Amino acid sequence: IGLWPAPNGPRGIIRVYAPYVFPKDSLSRINFIAVEPVVNGHRSFSELEKSKLDGIGGKRLWFAEDINETANPAMPWHCPRGKTGAIKSGDKQIKTLSIAIRVEKFENGAEPVILATFREDRPHEVSFTCYSAKTGAAMESCVLTATMGNFARARRLWLGDEVIDSRKLWTEDIGHGFFPAKDYPMNRLRTDADGTLTVAITPNETDPASVAVARKWWICRASVATQYWRKYSGSISEPLLVRVNGRALYYGTNTKIPGGVSYENFELIEKFTPGVESSFGVTPLTPEQMGWKIKKSD
Repeated sequence: IGLWPAPNGPRGIIRVYAPYVFPKDSLSRINFIAVEPVVNGHRSFSELEKSKLDGIGGKRLWFAEDINETANPAMPWHCPRGKTGAIKSGDKQIKTLSIAIRVEKFENGAEPVILATFREDRPHEVSFTCYSAKTGAAMESCVLTATMGNFARARRLWLGDEVIDSRKLWTEDIGHGFFPAKDYPMNRLRTDADGTLTVAITPNETDPASVAVARKWWICRASVATQYWRKYSGSISEPLLVRVNGRALYYGTNTKIPGGVSYENFELIEKFTPGVESSFGVTPLTPEQMGWKIKKSD
């Protein structure tokens, strides 16, 4: 993961890198994750709100050693190293690396603090555990939304026993805007024997890197990858839902997305409690290899 001013992306978001699915592109950025807390029914947007520190669009995010550190915003080249640790899983000791992400206070008063954790037994995912700074307003929800499904042209949404094609979900022409959001409750998600919930998006193309795109910035040189949100058993709170929206034009452009409308924002929404945790992954495995057995496909 990375933060501004790392290249090729706006402020106010977490960059997600997946070099193992980019054989021909050193950039390897596959998606962005924005922080969007809800206070008294008002949802704030880390990518869109102006910073009170310099008046520029995009809230300031910065790394910190742990969730209790209250240092002023720092640039990534002053980044702490994070903390290593180990957790016991069965009879194994699993190595971990954690680093906190501070977010400047939002217009609605929220001040989330996010702990990002990597585990050696889950090499293709990162968990995000959300807290609130003592000076932040009480949050109803702290939504982490993967904002750039259009980059990979993700058109297949993998629920529990069905796949939903974005091109069949939205058929009208709305031009520049986002297609209306669609929500799916937790009982529609894939549920493992231990209660773990997973939902995923994938492209419908077999070779995304071969597709011609009019704007260079939007060329995706990745191989086919599965992007997913996961709630491990013990981290699930009800009610929980998945929300997606879509676009037919690349954001901020008049450029049509080759092949038609694809998913853009991809998120889980649940009640905020201190320590609420979700994991985001990008894997070269197909959903079938991850355990999906589909009965219905749109």
